[in-house]
Amino acid sequence: MNESANVEMVQWLYAHFGRGDIPPILAALDPEVEWSNAGSNPIAYAGTRHGSAQVEEFFATLGASVEVRTFEPREYIAQGDRVAAFGRWTGRVKATGREYASDWVMAWTIKDGRVTAFRSYEDTEAMAAAFTA
Repeated sequence: MNESANVEMVQWLYAHFGRGDIPPILAALDPEVEWSNAGSNPIAYAGTRHGSAQVEEFFATLGASVEVRTFEPREYIAQGDRVAAFGRWTGRVKATGREYASDWVMAWTIKDGRVTAFRSYEDTEAMAAAFTA
């Protein structure tokens, strides 16, 4: 795929996420995908996962732990098989009722039309505070 097609694929993935439609996202993953979200305990969804089954668990944990209010991809930069997306999201942690807002960067690697790697960076201090009662 060329850089433009890779950006379009990431935009397509975000559109499905925005609708809560996770199965097409999982179908776009390489079976050996590495999926990594910045942060550690107490952020429920943080950590590195391998394979689509573990990524499916990530989405289940994310959905059980946070109410996403806004998710706004704003800019894309592509080079070769890599796409960096920049954006912002807001929401509420369900267990604590605390709200959060964070800018983010998500780095995608796409080979032969499949996501082989994903890494998300966000304001982990703000997220940890929202997860802490």
